[in-house]
Amino acid sequence: MLKIAKSSITDSRTQTFEQKTAFEGYPLSYPVVKVKDCAYRCQVGKIGDYAHAAFVIAGTLEVEDSRDGKPFLKKIALSEDVDILDEEDAAGEGFLVGGSSIDLDELALRIILSSLPIRLVRSERESLPESGPGYRVLSEGEPPAGAEKTGEEVKEGGGKPPAKK
Repeated sequence: MLKIAKSSITDSRTQTFEQKTAFEGYPLSYPVVKVKDCAYRCQVGKIGDYAHAAFVIAGTLEVEDSRDGKPFLKKIALSEDVDILDEEDAAGEGFLVGGSSIDLDELALRIILSSLPIRLVRSERESLPESGPGYRVLSEGEPPAGAEKTGEEVKEGGGKPPAKK
């Protein structure tokens, strides 16, 4: 954990910090399973009324494939400039950081998580799964012939789904 006091950020100087971390103790969110290794360099200063940080981040993440949930390794290389805000401003841009200090590890992790695409796959050449525990893909379009759709339920072979008791 690398924390700096907000009061140490002034107009007249820029501070540089370097850190290697795996973000142990920080909550990770989908699709990140684990941070294998990560190093970042951060320059913190003041631009106008805002604290400002310029991050250069490189590392390797273990992430889940969004199609089948299988983990794989993804290398990252990011360069991001962010405003650090005490409260949301009119433009609504920047990272909100309350309190008297700034946790640079937390900011670096938030940058990493926000940089990942919604649809994260190992390879576009991999075929989509055809089945898995508790499901199978019938088609990509309409239900197969003989299937009747009632509400949100589909029963193969036509007919109505069993009545609920």
